[in-house]
Amino acid sequence: MPDDPSLRVVVVDNDDAALELVVTDLRLEGHDVVGTALDGLSALELCRSLHPDVVVLDHRMPPGPHGLEVAQRLAAEVPDTRVIVFTNYQEPELVADVEAAGATYLPKGNLRALRRAVGAGVRPR
Repeated sequence: MPDDPSLRVVVVDNDDAALELVVTDLRLEGHDVVGTALDGLSALELCRSLHPDVVVLDHRMPPGPHGLEVAQRLAAEVPDTRVIVFTNYQEPELVADVEAAGATYLPKGNLRALRRAVGAGVRPR
């Protein structure tokens, strides 16, 4: 029996075009994008209510909490949700802080790497 790679995903980015690109790509991969948000507070609310398998979020999303803070809060509040911070910001301190929060850091621009990261650790349902 083939594995079902479909995961429930929330995507968060304050850039509409970047958000739509990731949503479209993940849907084409067979994932169920159950919610989208344009800011950190909305991301937290969605994840608390929907309990997705994975959340893909940008780092800088003014106003409100940035991606690192969202990742840290989700680790405490919704620990079963895997977090991927997909961002243009590549400072070594940010990368280390994202990883210390238990999240995966990925630089924007490589959708193939994002697909692999979203699908990593797929658990049988």
